[in-house]
Amino acid sequence: MMSLSNHSNRNRRSTGKVTLADVAREVGTGTMTVSRALRTPEMVSATLRKKIHLAVQKLGYVPNSAARELASVSSRNIVIVTSSLISTENNLILNGLQKQLQHLDVQLIILVANQKGWLRELINNAPLAVILLNLTCPETEAEWIRNSGLICLEIGSKQTAPLGINVCIDSQTAVQKVVNFLVQKGYRDIGLLCAQQEQAIFQQYLACWHSALHSKHLNSHQILHCSEPVSFSAGAKLFNEGISTWGKIDAFVFLSDQLACGALFEAHRQHIAVPYEVAIIGFGDLEISQTTAPSLTTLRIPYAKLGKIAGEQLAELLKSGQKSTPRYIQIDTDFIARESA
Repeated sequence: MMSLSNHSNRNRRSTGKVTLADVAREVGTGTMTVSRALRTPEMVSATLRKKIHLAVQKLGYVPNSAARELASVSSRNIVIVTSSLISTENNLILNGLQKQLQHLDVQLIILVANQKGWLRELINNAPLAVILLNLTCPETEAEWIRNSGLICLEIGSKQTAPLGINVCIDSQTAVQKVVNFLVQKGYRDIGLLCAQQEQAIFQQYLACWHSALHSKHLNSHQILHCSEPVSFSAGAKLFNEGISTWGKIDAFVFLSDQLACGALFEAHRQHIAVPYEVAIIGFGDLEISQTTAPSLTTLRIPYAKLGKIAGEQLAELLKSGQKSTPRYIQIDTDFIARESA
């Protein structure tokens, strides 16, 4: 007679996937307890729950999708994890992504990673693939994704150690293009302004900013950051704070077209002539940047193209059954010189 342990090992060898029994054996408890900890965690003690989640993370366990189907829950879940649902840039990426996936039998689920519990939600959705949208994954969650063997795509900034296919722009090159333009035009006193953004991505832009200005022997410490979400009003507030804090300055660089346009509107209200008294530059090249007066000088980031290429890659992986080997697909940015600088 075959033991339960041998039977579990045989199943794991045949499927190549970690099972609920593997997690239970790692913790030293029963499969029902593990299942309960994942579905109704309040019914399991905090100590045992922690052990179970550590085992899930270590082994990369993904819930049995066939069992989920019997419970009328889709087993074709593509889980998108992001830090913002209101970002215009994220919406453009999502639109490009969705167009490439709409012919597939999949369900897109969006998780907002603004609290620590999102890994449990990710696991409970039994994902077929994971997409990290403008998000740098914390190490605990990254370890689970690596161990799970799931398809993973990261869209947005270039990651130091990608978990899967990283469809990205190079922040260093992007910032350098902006700084090169300003220096060539004779601007020397330059400030960087930004609002609420995913912290790791903001830190990446910040490091690039310091590097780019240092290479031109310019002051890189004129930086303002507010905790409000990106909006026109946040841009207006940052503009006023910049004028108040720095006084005479040559140029403002905003890490968002929305912020930059808010600054343009505020400058117009105060009868401050742009670009003659101060230049304003944005990031993104959103549609509104072409309709302001003066029109906005900006760095074009092809958000829809990032989503489109990520969708094409995911569709091909799902069709072929291949895994997402870590690699970069880098998309170029373009500097668009208009009237505001």
